[in-house]
Amino acid sequence: MADLHDRIRAAIEARRQRAQAALHGPYESLLMTWPRMTGRAVFLEFIAAEDPATVLRHVDRDLKVLERHKQVVAEGWGKDALVCELTWMASDGWPIDWPCDDIRDLAEAYGVEIEETP
Repeated sequence: MADLHDRIRAAIEARRQRAQAALHGPYESLLMTWPRMTGRAVFLEFIAAEDPATVLRHVDRDLKVLERHKQVVAEGWGKDALVCELTWMASDGWPIDWPCDDIRDLAEAYGVEIEETP
């Protein structure tokens, strides 16, 4: 699981590259030539939500979340005590295992499998 952080980062960066490439593609002309039909409005709403500029903002946010939730070894808990750097101590004083819920959510959003250790 040590490379989960890197695999999530790679998935986020791949999405960033696709969005940057779309900024320079035929994005606007595609919207203008889409046939007028019943589903056009829904399609246009979907495309607007996936606008490259919007995707780039989401990618930047996700990279910030990923950086805040790095895995670290909890001092005094043994060499295998991998915990989330941001939330490494719960209110009851016990370490919060890594990957934390935020990292699990990012992995799910980007289709990155979490390899559970027994």
